[in-house]
Amino acid sequence: SGPASVARDTLFLPFQFVAEILPYYLSERYRYDGKAARLEDLARRLPNGIRPGHIVTIDPGHGGVDPGNPGVYFPRGVKEKDVTLQIGLLLREELRRRGIGVRMTRTTDTLIALGDRGGYCTEACDLFVSLHVNSLARRRGYTEVRGFETFFLAEARTEDAARVARMENDAVRFETGREAVGMPGGLDFILKDLQLNEHLRESARAAELVQGGLKGVHTGLDRGVKQAGFMVLTTARRPAILVELGYSTNPQDGRLLTQRASQKAMAAAIADAVVEYLRDYERKLGLAGAGVSR
Repeated sequence: SGPASVARDTLFLPFQFVAEILPYYLSERYRYDGKAARLEDLARRLPNGIRPGHIVTIDPGHGGVDPGNPGVYFPRGVKEKDVTLQIGLLLREELRRRGIGVRMTRTTDTLIALGDRGGYCTEACDLFVSLHVNSLARRRGYTEVRGFETFFLAEARTEDAARVARMENDAVRFETGREAVGMPGGLDFILKDLQLNEHLRESARAAELVQGGLKGVHTGLDRGVKQAGFMVLTTARRPAILVELGYSTNPQDGRLLTQRASQKAMAAAIADAVVEYLRDYERKLGLAGAGVSR
């Protein structure tokens, strides 16, 4: 048997370690099946196939003195901060129903600094999900644009992605009284660190699953998975995504985002996608799926 090694995201372990040493010292957790030539994980699993103990942080965007966008086609008095909190609380309910622990950056109409939100998702947290509502400035045809998109942290590849990031990052002015000036420490530095920890890759996978889940319940355009430099994602230091749930400047999206039934449907779709992400992540890390070198 040779030393442990990693190739193309697969961990290869010495045969003796997998077949003898690990089952001996962790007999309550692992058992080697000689006939199937694989290590069995004996850990208890929930009915949906994931292990208990996962934690997801939900970040309802904006809050307090920061209303988010004004909600042109929302009911009178309703702002982005209200919609993100409503859907965030429903998402908490759906995740708990699936056996997943939840942390909320806010549960009431209060302002949480952009730089503090990621701190709710540290080592014990599996995924950070920030919820927002998109909007457009007044121009010809702006009320016709609708749909949903999911972002992960990276340099923006399109002007529209950069626009969305600027819009959400501008919330920092409610904390400091000045315009947002960019990423603390520099986005390049943060991205390099994230790539070393594979958080960027996991964030992209989570974004794909959430976007795919919303496609089944959202009547608007699937605008795809995108990347941009959102300040709120830079401090999570764990896999992190930002979901733009629709456009408040579109009448159809405005109704969709404020109706209880569609809010619950979106929350359930995101929760199902999170479960799928966690299952995939467990399979990737699980020794039962690891290669064994002889």
